[in-house]
Amino acid sequence: MRHIVKEIKTKFFNHHDFFVEEELVEESSIYLIGFNTLVDLTKSKLYIQQMAASSTSVKALLTNLSDQINVDTEQLIKAALEGKLIIVSNDGEENAIIDPIAPNLSSSIEEPKNESPIQASMDAFGEDISINVGMIRKRLCTERLCHVSYQVGELEKRKLSMLYIEGRVPNSIIEKVNQQLHQIKSDIETIDDLNKQFGRRRFSPVSHLFTTELPIQAIHSLKKNRVVIFLDACPFALIFPNLLSDMIISINDRNFPFILSFMIRIFRVIGVVATLLLPALYVSLVSVNPEVFRTDLALFVAKSREGIPLSAFLETIAMVVIVDLILEAIVRLPKSVGPTITMVGGIILGQAMVEAKLVSNLLVIVITAVVIASSAVIGVQNSLYIRLLKYPILILASLFGILGVCTGFTFTIIYLASLTSNDIPYTTFRIEQKGETK
Repeated sequence: MRHIVKEIKTKFFNHHDFFVEEELVEESSIYLIGFNTLVDLTKSKLYIQQMAASSTSVKALLTNLSDQINVDTEQLIKAALEGKLIIVSNDGEENAIIDPIAPNLSSSIEEPKNESPIQASMDAFGEDISINVGMIRKRLCTERLCHVSYQVGELEKRKLSMLYIEGRVPNSIIEKVNQQLHQIKSDIETIDDLNKQFGRRRFSPVSHLFTTELPIQAIHSLKKNRVVIFLDACPFALIFPNLLSDMIISINDRNFPFILSFMIRIFRVIGVVATLLLPALYVSLVSVNPEVFRTDLALFVAKSREGIPLSAFLETIAMVVIVDLILEAIVRLPKSVGPTITMVGGIILGQAMVEAKLVSNLLVIVITAVVIASSAVIGVQNSLYIRLLKYPILILASLFGILGVCTGFTFTIIYLASLTSNDIPYTTFRIEQKGETK
């Protein structure tokens, strides 16, 4: 293998989707160089063989295939990153850049099902891991984008890919994640199976991994010094580590002027706080600390609960559980009838409970506000765990009133601040760049 091929291969030694294949043409060998996530190698080789049949020499073949012949190494590297196929003669004296037959990275790609980007690209990741990596490479044409592939599992071998930008991600994170992925011995059937490989968080609802269907979000995370993981047959990217800011800040926000994006993020923070505190505040102010209200407001609240046999805590727990059941039913029922049935069922059930004097009108307003607020955060998994964390605060509020609300909210913040992923705090907003560029 000649110098030029060795130089390119050394440049991309840690890119596992990079290939250098030797092909025999007219009793002479040539090297085909590129990325198999951007080049359909089988069809491209067939095309080259067909062109070689009408060419008298390697030089004639390169002339027939391309008008970019005998360019320097830097141009070859740039072309490979852009999805071109590089051909180098056996003696290293002749080379060419050709447009290969590329895999389909766009036409069969569907819109995201769980995320709704605004004023942004509407394509989403699919179940083919090679296409997913290709979608990242297509948008991020840099030699510093590294790709490491794995085969994990005991009975069921599954492909797994790790992407990161060399020089951005701290080397300690890359080494530790690489070690953790190499140590996988059991089958990976779910995201939680993979999540456990990064350190057990017993009884913790917060994952080490943040999921996204959007290539633009995955690329943004790569630029923010994080690692992106793809698991075969999973139509989304897994971003490591998962941070608190992921539920508040989205790359789509930057499509708006700064003041609007800042306002959107403030609304998400309000949504998180409202989801955690509104039910607990209702219980504490109605049953434990009604003296906090002004007299006219206290009389209004008392009148709204007139004739209700349940305590404020029991009626709140009942409504919160019913609403969470409705939200879960929306996910499980067929999409053609699910939203309609659950919406009608929720309206009829809520109206019936108010007319039957089982819950107050004020509580229905509070619960409706909580449902809306919990849906304002980014990521389905974040919405779920925020909804779960409201229950301990609600129980403390029923026992200690306003003091219980403050205590529960404080302990929730302390708990979230105590979580780490490979020594990176969950509440950090930025991972310090400590990587080295080779």
